[in-house]
Amino acid sequence: MNVYYEPWTIYAACREVGGDSWFPEEREDRLTPRAICLTRCTVRLQCLDYAMRREQGKSTSYRWGIFGGLSPAKRTKYEPEWLAEQEVSAA
Repeated sequence: MNVYYEPWTIYAACREVGGDSWFPEEREDRLTPRAICLTRCTVRLQCLDYAMRREQGKSTSYRWGIFGGLSPAKRTKYEPEWLAEQEVSAA
């Protein structure tokens, strides 16, 4: 059973590809999983939102894997914009 199961995950394009692809080591291919997210996944934004909520306030060293087409470093950079979007939608 997936500890982080969310209903939208049954539609995720990453289910068609091996799990290790989404958690590349430092020098491994990140482009292929990102391309799958960005071009084939219908739930990419839900995935990205899930990761952002889980990782909120954490540094890049505490973020892993490709979620919503973004690497840990790109999610760290995106966090201020994501937080601003959360404030706007809550208002």
